[in-house]
Amino acid sequence: MHNQAVRLEGAVALVTGGASGIGLACAAAMAERGADVVVADRNRRRLPEAVAFLQARGKRVLGIDCDVSRDEDVERMAARALEVMGRVDLLMNNAGVVVAGPVEQISIADWEWILNINLLGAVRTLRALLPQMLERGSGWVINTASFAGLVPHNPLTIPYDTSKHAVVGLSAGLALYLRPRGIGVSVLCPGYVATNLAENVRQVGGDALEAGMPDATVTADQVAERVVEAVEAERFLILSQPEHAEIWARRARDVDRHIARQLEVLASRPRP
Repeated sequence: MHNQAVRLEGAVALVTGGASGIGLACAAAMAERGADVVVADRNRRRLPEAVAFLQARGKRVLGIDCDVSRDEDVERMAARALEVMGRVDLLMNNAGVVVAGPVEQISIADWEWILNINLLGAVRTLRALLPQMLERGSGWVINTASFAGLVPHNPLTIPYDTSKHAVVGLSAGLALYLRPRGIGVSVLCPGYVATNLAENVRQVGGDALEAGMPDATVTADQVAERVVEAVEAERFLILSQPEHAEIWARRARDVDRHIARQLEVLASRPRP
């Protein structure tokens, strides 16, 4: 088996959804450890601000307008990144959106929208950038899922949770496929983090996301530190809060009991 370790010093990192939130914080943490950074984002207002913010860290920075739901955008992004930077050592698939509401009211169009971004967006970038990693026999992939991709907790975010479960499964399969080829894989499963994700929400049938949602308990910068530490330590699973590991393990030990307890908690919450 090849060594998967990626030294961030001198590496080239590409982060989708990199102009704000967790993506921008991770890009900054990588730059501070010596990586050149490509930030891809469809938000044309935030993108130049993110580039300027990252350039202050003294590394090469490239901003690319990219909608990961479009094949041609991703292909153009990959070609531009490779042309300017020469290679991509670390790919972070971070772009994501939310669909929320009663599952019977959510349209097929909304299902297609979220899966096309949260899941197939990662598939597109992998298809575009894995070949050059495989050719070198080195690299690292980080896929942003969610703790909801391990332990669903909100019955009104089923499309989001479904997409994130798929990202966890994709990542686990990639680890088996890519590690023997010298490429490491991590999956990031954050809980509630102070970000602007709510800007990218399609909400059906009322304030679905407001039903029992706790306040964010960690910042994007704290998550970014865990991400770069995981890459340096060659770890697969990245959690934003240590207690999540026990919650996940408790659910695995007795799924039926865990679901029953979740239903009790949901029933005790005031309805919006």
